[in-house]
Amino acid sequence: MNKSKFFKVAGAAAMKAQQDKSFFDKVKAFFRMIAAFRKKQYKPELSNLVFGFLAVVYIVSPIDIIPEALFGPFGLIDDFGILMFGMKYFNKEVINFMQWETNYTKYDNVEDAKIIK
Repeated sequence: MNKSKFFKVAGAAAMKAQQDKSFFDKVKAFFRMIAAFRKKQYKPELSNLVFGFLAVVYIVSPIDIIPEALFGPFGLIDDFGILMFGMKYFNKEVINFMQWETNYTKYDNVEDAKIIK
C-alpha cells in the first residue's frame, strides 16, 4: 500500500466517523463514564479497559513492531491495527456504559420511595 492510498483510506474513515452522530455521542459518553468511574458509580469491565489502554500505550510508545523509520508508511500498518483493536474494546465498554446509564440513572433521585429534590 503506497503512502497516498493509505492516507486516502484513513481520510475516508475519518470523514465517515465525523458523519456518524453516534461517534460524538460515544465520545461524550466516554468522558461521562470516566467521571462516573471516578465517583465509584460505575464499574467498567476490566478487560475492556486494559486492552484499550494497552493499545494506546503501544501507539504512543517509541517501541514498534514495524518501525516507521525503516519501513515508511508500512510502519503505520501495525499502529493502525493495534489502534483499531483497542478502539474495539473501548467502544464495547462505552456501549455498556450507555446501557447502564439509561437503565440505572433514571432513579438517581429516588431514595426509599421518596423523590429527593
